[in-house]
Amino acid sequence: MGDIYLVRHGQASFGADDYDNLSARGEEQCHRLGQHMKGFIKPEVMLSGQHRRHRQSLASFCEGADFNPNKENELADFNEFDHEQVLFKAFPHLVTKQDIALELASSPDPRKRFHQMFQQSVERWISGNHDQEYSESWQTFQVRCIQGLTTCIEQYASKGPIMVFTSGGPVAAITQHVLGLTDKATFELNENLVNSGVTRLRFNKNRASLSYLNSFGHLEQQPNLITYR
Repeated sequence: MGDIYLVRHGQASFGADDYDNLSARGEEQCHRLGQHMKGFIKPEVMLSGQHRRHRQSLASFCEGADFNPNKENELADFNEFDHEQVLFKAFPHLVTKQDIALELASSPDPRKRFHQMFQQSVERWISGNHDQEYSESWQTFQVRCIQGLTTCIEQYASKGPIMVFTSGGPVAAITQHVLGLTDKATFELNENLVNSGVTRLRFNKNRASLSYLNSFGHLEQQPNLITYR
């Protein structure tokens, strides 16, 4: 049996002009994960999606673990879906990020309002009724994420433990594939994935199974480090 550790990236810069950049808290989350895991695992293969927050999460992990990966590769299959496009398509009166900021600012609870808007946007995307409007449909995204899992198993299975730094969307889609979840349950799961949380899969040449999901014990002694966006 082989092991794949899927790590959701650390907290990014939510609300900033450039979301795709770890916050100081996000760096600390991944650094602590490295410190936590270095006593019992040294991955032979380190992979990430292509987003900056993925690469930064991997780097902070390695600093905490005090080692350099033997191999490091980026795989587009582990990229997040285009959440900005999904949001804008659901609310066509919003054209720019500034429009979104103004919309949220007018709400008595901006975070709650954003959550409502994002949930509505994702429901529209996964419905399959508007696929022609998106550069990547929900079904295409699912296939891409599963291909990333397949690539890990086929190309790296003989090289020891594999660690993948990615986003909540791919973690949820791969978990859906392994457990046979509905689309609705998958996005309920996605909403509860913690930044720098770890999901472990065990696999052989025939199948992959879930060992544990969304583990964040490395953060629980400091609850202010537990974040979801």
